[in-house]
Amino acid sequence: MTGFGSLFYFRERIFLGCAGILTEFHSHYAASILFSERKPFLLHCQRNVLTTNAVILPPNYFHKLEAPETNIFVIQLDPKTEEYKSLKLNREPKLIPDQTANIISDLAKPILYEDINCESVKHLYSKILNELGSSSSLVTELDPRIEQAIEIISNILPEGIRIREISEKTGLSPDRFMHLFKENMGIPLRQFLLWKRLHIAAKHLQTGGNLTEASHSAGFSDQAHLSRTFKKMFGVKPSLFLGGSQLKKVCFC
Repeated sequence: MTGFGSLFYFRERIFLGCAGILTEFHSHYAASILFSERKPFLLHCQRNVLTTNAVILPPNYFHKLEAPETNIFVIQLDPKTEEYKSLKLNREPKLIPDQTANIISDLAKPILYEDINCESVKHLYSKILNELGSSSSLVTELDPRIEQAIEIISNILPEGIRIREISEKTGLSPDRFMHLFKENMGIPLRQFLLWKRLHIAAKHLQTGGNLTEASHSAGFSDQAHLSRTFKKMFGVKPSLFLGGSQLKKVCFC
């Protein structure tokens, strides 16, 4: 059976449109924008359940999405960009007014119904962010020592990371480095490394590799390890979107 909807991955951003989704409780480094095709869905939080058509979630927010019978859109973006910063969130979800929700839902429809390409999706992404009050894609400034560490990590991965060696190169003690990293990035180093490894695996899939090959390329011990990590961060198994037939199109731009 032909799939429905599409997943686009570009510059560590995700734009997904699909015919319903149901996740387990999870949290991840990225901030999320969730909106439906004019039909409410449920967002389970730690203390309550929200019924909404559109919501923005801050990074590291523990939640479960319940939209099994709703065409749903998911955008994920790096919380260290001005795109996210200009959305002016605190640590709680931000509900999007119905009028704006309808506008961004209409803008996003091509990802569900049309055979669109990467450039078209990037254009839709920008228009949706503009409607939400965000227009910049500049990266938020980090402490230069953390910028240096991220560059070192990017050059080392998927090989193992030695915290003491990296901290010494940045002129910091291991404890101070770990504290400063979390302060700048919003998550512990270990979670950031897992996030980066998932992106390495995703990029490997772009070349036509399967999940087993992608797992090894990113430094996971096996496909099961990748699947457990993916599920913990996104609430679903990677095969739901990257190895199955639910979606019509999966593109790594």
